[in-house]
Order: sequence, then C-alpha cells, then structure tokens
Amino acid sequence: MAIEFKLDDHSYNKLMDRVGFNGNGVLVKLSRVLIPIVICWGPLAIYSIFNQNLWTGNISTSFLTDFDLQAKLLIAMPLLIILDNLIGAKLSLIIDQFDNSGIIGKEIKASFETIVYDNLDFLRSHWTKIVILIICYIQLYIVFSYEIEHTSQLTWQMNVINGEASLNFAGYWNQLICAPFVLFLSYLWILRIIVWGRILYKISTLKITLFPMHPDLSGGLGFLGYSIRYFSPLAFAFSVIVAGNMTDFMLLEGLHLNDLRWFGLAYFLFITLIFSFPLLTFGGQLNNAREQSVFQNYDYINGLFRELRIKMAKGFDEVNPNDLTLPDYSAAADLSMLVDNSLKMKLVPFIFRDFVPLWLMAGIPFLGVLIIEIPINQLFQGLISFLFK
Repeated sequence: MAIEFKLDDHSYNKLMDRVGFNGNGVLVKLSRVLIPIVICWGPLAIYSIFNQNLWTGNISTSFLTDFDLQAKLLIAMPLLIILDNLIGAKLSLIIDQFDNSGIIGKEIKASFETIVYDNLDFLRSHWTKIVILIICYIQLYIVFSYEIEHTSQLTWQMNVINGEASLNFAGYWNQLICAPFVLFLSYLWILRIIVWGRILYKISTLKITLFPMHPDLSGGLGFLGYSIRYFSPLAFAFSVIVAGNMTDFMLLEGLHLNDLRWFGLAYFLFITLIFSFPLLTFGGQLNNAREQSVFQNYDYINGLFRELRIKMAKGFDEVNPNDLTLPDYSAAADLSMLVDNSLKMKLVPFIFRDFVPLWLMAGIPFLGVLIIEIPINQLFQGLISFLFK
C-alpha cells in the first residue's frame, strides 16, 4: 500500500474546501494563490495610491520600486504556497520506490512506515507552526528595531511628523501581516527540508537491501537523485527572495555586485548542500554493500573463469566454428559487466546531472540583479560589438 506523503494539511486549505474551492482544477489552484496576494499586497497598493507614493519618481520612496517586497509577495509567496502539493507528490514517488523496489524488506517495513508517519505528524502539528510563527515575529522585531534607525527603511512605509519618522498603515500592514507570512512560509519549507533529511537518515539506519550490481552504480538508490531535481522550483522561490533583497541593497545602499559576490557564492553553496546533504547519509550503506559484494562474489566468479579457461585451453588448430556459438563467452562477458558495476559503485546516490536543474532554477532570478549592475543597453551594445566586430 502506497504511503500518503503529504507535507502539510493547512487549515487554510481546509477553509478553502469548506467555501467550495476544492479539487485540483486550475481555477481552484489560482484562487488559493490569489487570495493571499489580495490580502497581503492589495492593502499596501491601495494605501500607496491614496498616500501618493505608489510611484514618486524616486526608487527609495516608491512602493512599486520596493523590489524586495514585490518579489516576495508577487512571486515567492505564491510559489511557496502551491509547491507543497507539487513537491509532496514527487517525494511520494521516492518514498514508494523504497518499498516497491525491494530495498525495504518485509521485516523492516513497519519501522520504515513509522519513520515516515512520525516525521510527517511533526510537520503537520499546529504546535510546530505556532513555534515557527513566534520565531518569525521575534526575528522581524529585532530586524525592524535596527532598520528604523537607518535610512535603508523605505519611506513609503513611513510618515514623518514633526521631524519624527513612524510607521504608516502600509508599514504596519507589511510588518505585522505580509513580512511574517512570507518568512513563516520560508521557515516552514526549510523545516520540511530538514525533516525530509531526517527521514532519509532514519531510513539509512535500517537494514535495507542494496543491489551492488545495479546499473545505476548506487545499489538501486539512484532514484534518490531525483529529489534534488524535484526541489528545483523551491530553489527558484528562495532565489527570488534573495535576489530581491540584493536588488534593494544595490539600489538603496549603493552596493555593487562585486560587493555581494561572496554572499552569492555562499547562497549557491547553501542551496547545493541543503538538498544533497541528506542523501549522503546512505554513504555507509553503499560502502558496506560494495565491500560485501567483492568478498561474496569473487570466489564464485573465480570458479566460473577457471572453468572458462579450461574450455578455452585449445591450440590454434583445435579451434572450430562451433566455438563461436558457445553461450559461455557471452555469459562471461555479461557477468563481467555486472561485477564491474559493483566495483564501480559510488558512495553517493546522485550524479552531476541531478544538480543542473537546481542550479539553473536557482540562478534565473539573479539575472535581474545582473541587469541592474550592467544596464540592458550596455549588454546589447556589447553583444552587437561582439557579433559584428
């Protein structure tokens, strides 16, 4: 029986179901995303229109040019909402593959299911979400207390009365509703990744059955590499948040891309490790399987090649056309390839190709940051000069 691997069971989704927005239709999915946008972004835009700072001609005082906010509310937030079902369904394939492929034997299946369900129950717990939300508000309070003393605080959120700056309605709405919600979704996803890693670690401690001669060179665990690809849309959402923040630093604080290069490299290293590190927990099992295969199979293989050598012990004149039709040679060649697979077993259940979609999706949002540093007209001029020089 397949395990129902649902990352979450939102109260929000239940509420939507009760009011009639249920099912998997495009309109339903669109409604689930648009409602949070209307609630979070809508009041900010409306207030900015009446407060005449929707667009002031200055990027530091305009609502529309708060790229960090627009990226979070209009791109990242919708993705973080809809990806739980999409990625959850993909991870279900991986969990089921453990069982369907024979890697999880009958004697450990109960322990396997306990590992999965216990961790999912932790993720779905309301107390887990309450703790995350409290952490979000504490963090935002600390950050805001710092920003309020610096000019980096965007003035569309502020009113200046008698020389003293204070939050206006948009500022309060952003700090109390919008920012906590996006941060909550981000931390919830990070927790899901950590729990996913814990599930894989716990599975790796079981007495799983690996197949050293498997052509994926990972003992049959090669399917785990697909989990890295499945998280690519989430990496895109995270990158949208990071790129939006970098954009504001460059436009408001006067920083350049070169000033943020180490931060960018650290981010890509983080994205690479957070999605691949959980798979490294199977390294010990893969190493043991490879060693056991060598010692278990070598005696048998040596015996087979001994017999083959006896059959091949003929002189030049003793060979006849019938020798070409003997199945022993092809069987020996096939066996050699299988043994070669076990000798070439990797200690990691993924390959370089698994990272390509992750890096591409994580890198796309930073193209906007690059355009800010190198104006688009200069890019075109450089391209034309290169093509027609």
